[in-house]
Amino acid sequence: MDPFMKEFEHLIIELEKIELATSKFDQTKVIGSGGFGKVYKAEVTHYKGRGLVAVKRLDRKFGQRDPEFWKEVMMLSRYSHENLVSLLGFCNTANDKILVYEYASNGSLDRHLSNKNLTWSQRIKICLDAARGLSYLHDDNGAHQRVLHRDIKSANILLDDEWNAKVADMGLSKVGPANQPHTALVTGVVGTIGYLDPVYLENGILTKESNLDSLQTFTRIAFQCLNKYSEKRPLMSHVVEELEAALELQEEIKYKSIEESERPHFL
Repeated sequence: MDPFMKEFEHLIIELEKIELATSKFDQTKVIGSGGFGKVYKAEVTHYKGRGLVAVKRLDRKFGQRDPEFWKEVMMLSRYSHENLVSLLGFCNTANDKILVYEYASNGSLDRHLSNKNLTWSQRIKICLDAARGLSYLHDDNGAHQRVLHRDIKSANILLDDEWNAKVADMGLSKVGPANQPHTALVTGVVGTIGYLDPVYLENGILTKESNLDSLQTFTRIAFQCLNKYSEKRPLMSHVVEELEAALELQEEIKYKSIEESERPHFL
C-alpha cells in the first residue's frame, strides 16, 4: 500500500457497505446538502464501532475537487478536538469520493439562528465551543503549524444532541507556520462572502488573527472580531476567554434568579 494511504488505512470503508447503509444513496436518506454535495444519514461500522453517521458524497458539479477531499481526510485525521467534527471513515473509488462523519443530530447552526427555544446561555456556549475548536487549530499543538480554516460560517458549525458545537468542513483550510509573531498566507481567495476577512477578500492575504453584563461582554468581543484590520482583531484564545467570561456572568445571573425564586415570601 502507498505510504500516504497507509496513514489512513484504518479509515477506509468499502463502497458496498456505504451503499447498503444509504439504500444506494436514496433520496429519503438525505439530511442536507452543501458545497460538497448531499449528506445522508446512515448506520455503518467504522473503526470506532458502529453507529449513526453522516455520509457526505462528493458531487463534482458543485466544483469540489480531489484536493479538497484529501485535505478534509488529512486535516480531520491529524487534528482531533471535542469541538471539531470527527472523521470516522472515507471511501475513494474511481467514481465516488465519500466522507463519513460523526452524526450531529441537531444539524448545522444556520438552521437554528432564529430558534426562539435556544436560551442566551446556550447561544453563548455554542459560540464558545466553536471558538475553542478554532483556537485549537490556531495553536501549534507542538507541531509548529497553525491551521487556518478559511470558511467559517454558521453552516459549517454542527450541533450534537446536547447542543455541543463542532467545527466542520476543513476542505478549504490551509496550514501555516506557527513560529512567527504573525501568520500570513497569500492564497487564492476562497470561502463564503459575508464571512470573510475583508482584507483577505480584497488582496488574498490571510491572517490568524440578556443579562446586560453578559451581553456587553459578548458584544465587545464580537465587534473586535469584525474589525476590518487583522492586527486589531483578537487572537482566538482571547475570544475563548471573553466568551467564557460572558457565559459565567450569565450563569451567575441564572443561579441568582433561581435562588431568589426559591426563597420563602412573607406577607
